[in-house]
Amino acid sequence: MAVSRKRQDTNEKKDTTMLLSELMHSESPEAFVQKNEEELGMKSVAEYLNEMLIQHDVEKCDVAKRGGFTGNYPYQVFNGLKSAGRDKLIQIAIGFPLTLAETQYLLRLGGYSELYVRNSRDAFLMFAIEKGYGIQQVNELLYKNKKELLE
Repeated sequence: MAVSRKRQDTNEKKDTTMLLSELMHSESPEAFVQKNEEELGMKSVAEYLNEMLIQHDVEKCDVAKRGGFTGNYPYQVFNGLKSAGRDKLIQIAIGFPLTLAETQYLLRLGGYSELYVRNSRDAFLMFAIEKGYGIQQVNELLYKNKKELLE
């Protein structure tokens, strides 16, 4: 039970007030940043994706195929050679498949806005990610609802 609670805690985002309090009570700003490295998005997209490969026990080629990619574009993202746009990161997330929380974190690391339920296209994407849809199912859902596809 303690393990699952710890896992849940690490997936929860600290609110700004909590972070500010920690900063003010920290020995130094460097200690604060080091302690909250993951919360502050200090990892690179490539580092995070490679961690997710291990955590989800999948291969890059499987993620690329399930994400609907052809060519070496996703491999360049995994290697840190290319910066992916928001939709491409979502495609990679679908290729794993990542959870919604993992996808949101990936988007934050990439410098993009998280999926937002009040944006109808994002709502469809959130639903699809939660249900574990593959890229074809996602695009069918988007097409049926006259939303821009993930390509």
